[in-house]
Amino acid sequence: MTTTAADEPLVDLVRARRDELIDFARELVATPSPNPPGDERAVAALVEAKLRELGIARVDTAAAEPERPNLLAHAGGEGGRTLILCGHLDTKPPGDLAEWARDPYGAAVENGELHGVGSGDMKGAVAAMVFALAALEEHGLDRDRVTLVLTADEEAGSQFGSRWLAESGRLVADAALLGEPCGIVREWETIDTVSRGAVLFKVRVRGTQMHSSISDRLPSVNATVQMARLVDRMERELLGRLRRPAGTAVPTVNVGVTARAGVFYGVYPGEAEFGCDVRTLPGMTRDEFVEDLEAFLREAAADDPALDAELDVELWVPASEIDPAHDLVTAVREASLIVLGDERPLGVFPGATDAPFFQLTAGIPTLAAFGPGFLPRAHTPNESAPVAGIVQAAELYALAARRYVEAA
Repeated sequence: MTTTAADEPLVDLVRARRDELIDFARELVATPSPNPPGDERAVAALVEAKLRELGIARVDTAAAEPERPNLLAHAGGEGGRTLILCGHLDTKPPGDLAEWARDPYGAAVENGELHGVGSGDMKGAVAAMVFALAALEEHGLDRDRVTLVLTADEEAGSQFGSRWLAESGRLVADAALLGEPCGIVREWETIDTVSRGAVLFKVRVRGTQMHSSISDRLPSVNATVQMARLVDRMERELLGRLRRPAGTAVPTVNVGVTARAGVFYGVYPGEAEFGCDVRTLPGMTRDEFVEDLEAFLREAAADDPALDAELDVELWVPASEIDPAHDLVTAVREASLIVLGDERPLGVFPGATDAPFFQLTAGIPTLAAFGPGFLPRAHTPNESAPVAGIVQAAELYALAARRYVEAA
């Protein structure tokens, strides 16, 4: 598929601002928004100023808390089909700065790569969406509308972001497209119609706190040792105990992503705790998951009466999926043929996204991930994203948005 007469002026508008787009992506990376602790005010102000500079007059801020703003900007008219382009403004913290070869907020561009925290997840995509929206506004959309929604708090559960926006009725559209990085071994690897869910939980293990010098003389239970045994068993067996839909896809079970135990030398450990991170599939429910997990813990305790373990589920984000035959999926496939030269296959985004709050809470069919960059580089030291992919993203979003809203 090649560009049509209607596509070419839109692509030209994006390409004419290529250098400005990359400069803006660098500004975004250079503006810290780590979560935790969570404060998107500076980066939101930067985006709002750029949108107004590019001719987007309808820009609103919505916030559950003053330091957690969400931006909503609109191009086009009223009464036609509406599409949301969505990205998140927060990033993970940079972590150990000694592991970074460059300043994590230096936003250096070297050898065709933009370096820094959030370059791939997902400030490159945010910049691309801003410039795609500007191109669509300049090109003209008549009655149809494209809304840019840039959320807070995606990296820590979306309590102040998409979840709050959806529950408060602020998200209204016919469909939504998220710009999460969809590359694993190559950029633009798949068009991800599925957003896996996430369940974050802790298991607390109790033992006998006492003077460690007499642990061999009195009955005692070492909470740290009990925790270690339970972590090992969970690593080996939990996946097979979880109910899930038939098919080739499986949940990802990450045991012991956090751990703490004991007090200090000389104190026999009376308490230990470990955290787990499970990525779920559409069709898996919270109730069934908790039942399976509690049954697993009961069986472990029956095998070892000294085990005293308590479950605490801290976060459940459901999985979601858009119909592969949806008009938005078709529009993205067509745009990928034009910009990338081939049609990318449909896939499953490995992580959780804002998609469930759009789709399951607000009732908006949502494409979970189609964005520049590589997911394996996200949340790591020395994060980077190809500059060329950020430019492609702006072209893809502009073309896919126009094709979707005008297809009605």
